[in-house]
Amino acid sequence: MPQAERAGAMRARLLDATIGCVAELGYGGASTNDIVRRARVSRGALAHHFPTKADLVSAAAQRLLESKVDEFRARFGAIAPDRRTPAEGLGVLWSFYADTGGLVLLELMVAARHNPELAEVLAPMPDRIAEVTAEVFTEFFPDLADRPFLSEALRGVHALFSGLALNALPDGDPAGRGAEVRAFVKLLVSAAPHLHDAAFLIPDPA
Repeated sequence: MPQAERAGAMRARLLDATIGCVAELGYGGASTNDIVRRARVSRGALAHHFPTKADLVSAAAQRLLESKVDEFRARFGAIAPDRRTPAEGLGVLWSFYADTGGLVLLELMVAARHNPELAEVLAPMPDRIAEVTAEVFTEFFPDLADRPFLSEALRGVHALFSGLALNALPDGDPAGRGAEVRAFVKLLVSAAPHLHDAAFLIPDPA
């Protein structure tokens, strides 16, 4: 295996081990010793690729976000064309937060409040999530592209969902927490008279 590929594989092992340790132990409880044990690498290898814990966790967060973006696109694409409605799209949006990876991202964003190095990487993540969401929604609902307030509406939904998932951090059960709220929002969108142009969420200025 070429050296570049070996280095890439080593970095991937370390990043995946970091995500796993944060998921299991929390950001504060995940030490670099735990990470190298989980990755089955030496501390020297860790120091070579990621000199500080902040470097390591920041890169792991970026890897996790990009994997969540790919997963988001795949889940939306898997919805049958006749079921691709804004209401169904809400379920896909929730996929950002409804699993361990989503909770890890939220935990890291909370941790970044007191870690400037981590904050530098994580601060743009809400914008990145909203940007990808808008791209996918306009791809599958091209009639939304010219409607005003699309970005604001989607940011509002993400703010709601991230808040619901944040409430689940103590017990790690994002699926259970806030289920009634999510069901209510989906019901409102499903009952909107102009469902396919999302008029309920994105009003026509006229």
